[in-house]
Amino acid sequence: MLAEPLPHTSDIEKFAEDHERFARHTPSEISVCLRSLALRRDMLTVTSGPDQIVTQLLEVDAREARIVFDWGGVESDNRALLAARQLYFKAAPEGVRVEFTTDAARAVTYEGRQAFEVDFPRKLYQFQRREYFRVPTPILDPYYARGTYADGEAFRYEVHDLSLGGVALRMDTARLAETEVGTVFGDVTLHLGPGAAFSVDLELISPRSVTTPRGDVRYIVGFRFVRLSGAAENVLQRLITRMEARRRSLSA
Repeated sequence: MLAEPLPHTSDIEKFAEDHERFARHTPSEISVCLRSLALRRDMLTVTSGPDQIVTQLLEVDAREARIVFDWGGVESDNRALLAARQLYFKAAPEGVRVEFTTDAARAVTYEGRQAFEVDFPRKLYQFQRREYFRVPTPILDPYYARGTYADGEAFRYEVHDLSLGGVALRMDTARLAETEVGTVFGDVTLHLGPGAAFSVDLELISPRSVTTPRGDVRYIVGFRFVRLSGAAENVLQRLITRMEARRRSLSA
């Protein structure tokens, strides 16, 4: 799997100097953030030079200051990760960008399957906050998005929630959730009810999986709008206002 180059530690540290208020320094602070990623089963990318895997955190051990994360699907990428001296982790749960680096990984067995283990990072960064209020979309008559993958395969996924900054889609297959964070999908058409359909460019920022009460696995993938026309923004603003007003009236 192709990936962006591993940033030099000096580059990450330089960036952090300008955003120190987003840094987490103590093991307890780092543990809280990591446990949240693990409990929500958020997807992370782990980069080692030109190679990367998409994974989930399996265990966060604050007492021993270690993290266990899942084995990747491509064996050559797993071996490259084990050989790397430094790893770069990135996630974007609910639009909040989380990044950290660790020293080399160790191969371990977790609940009978292969996994990786690393020591806690010395610092963890949460670089940006979500800027837009999100509203859930209708369940009975769902909105949906149509687009294509890079190989030309078409997709149609239901819209999970909406904001002026982006959209989340839900599905029962893993392909979109396993796509690299940062991938841009051009000309995706959002169908948001009668008379509300327009095309947008979407950047994938936060894939995660959820388990239903029946034990089924579902996926929710968050995107930010890369391109949004003034007309589309006006449609979204009216729609979001109407949905929020309806939600409040029902809750009252």
